[in-house]
Amino acid sequence: MDQPVSYPGGTIDLRLHRPRERLGLIDQLLATVQAGEDVLLVFSAPPQRLPDHIHSRFPGRFALNPVSQGPAVWSLWVQPLR
Repeated sequence: MDQPVSYPGGTIDLRLHRPRERLGLIDQLLATVQAGEDVLLVFSAPPQRLPDHIHSRFPGRFALNPVSQGPAVWSLWVQPLR
């Protein structure tokens, strides 16, 4: 699957937010994005538990694809499916 050049839903750099705020921010964002509004989430460490959280909270709504995998920056392309 080709990665988009831009992300219509935006790029959220979670490195700029406090750890305890990140999950709530992600949940708010994903509750509102629509099909075609791909989002790039940027992290300073691997988002190990995030894919399971997203799939359990929003079953069948998103495809998740790693874009960069460290060591300094990790990012995840979140693609709404419907």
